Amino acid sequence: MYENLGDRIAHECVVESLNSVSRKIKENNGVVVEVIGDEIMAYFENPLEAVNCACDLQKHFKFTATSHGHKINVRIGFHKGPIELDKGHPYGDTVNIAARIASLAKGGQIVTTVETTEGLPEYSKSVCRPFGRLEVKGKSNPLNTMEVVWAMDDATRLFIPSKMTATTAINAELVVGFGEKEIVITKEMTPYVFGRDGTSDLVVNAETASRSHAKIICRYGDFVFVDGSTNGTYINTAPGGHVYSGMEMHLHHREWFMIGDGTISLGKPISDDDPLMITFSLKVPS
Repeated sequence: MYENLGDRIAHECVVESLNSVSRKIKENNGVVVEVIGDEIMAYFENPLEAVNCACDLQKHFKFTATSHGHKINVRIGFHKGPIELDKGHPYGDTVNIAARIASLAKGGQIVTTVETTEGLPEYSKSVCRPFGRLEVKGKSNPLNTMEVVWAMDDATRLFIPSKMTATTAINAELVVGFGEKEIVITKEMTPYVFGRDGTSDLVVNAETASRSHAKIICRYGDFVFVDGSTNGTYINTAPGGHVYSGMEMHLHHREWFMIGDGTISLGKPISDDDPLMITFSLKVPS
């Protein structure tokens, strides 16, 4: 933005936007702790106020441009927990986790933790969707995260749903089908690479596939699909009774904790008559 608009106008856009954020925080009973560059730290007495404020902010910035006509993308992250105060300034593990969660969000996203959503009323929980069990700096164990879907028009287009249950059994297997092949992938076989290059574990000679398109890794017992391609990867999960069932996803330089059954297409939308389509099925021992 500074490069496109110039220093003075970009700075004015940032200051104006920070003022809008501060105003919304106060309207939702929050407290502005400090402003650091183009970020604001705030705290709320309960998670519902934080959710309401976050949704208000995203709606505001979606439909309201700055006085210079520039649209600002805001990323929001928060976490619930005990804090310590030093002259009114909060610090401690809760604050550190909140900062890490905020760094996971992209423009227009609201990300929080499972612990935070557990205290919400049911009508608010309904707009929270699994975001993933993610590793963050400074924490020895991954964090269970959720995305707050503030624009329900976008709810059917979510492409980062993940299971939020206990870690998959270590001896789970991922069955991959390709043409007449059926490959049973175990933890010991990962990373398992898909791509056009002849050195890939599964060679897919599709024009839309990159030489080293994607890989499956095993993280804390889970199979994780990691896209690193030019055109991205399309994944459809089979219909079922979970929030991650029946989803259509386009992963581009992103990752997804694999679950259930589904189909994969490298670089182009899934088509039932595509001979290069890949199927998968996660088999977890009972």
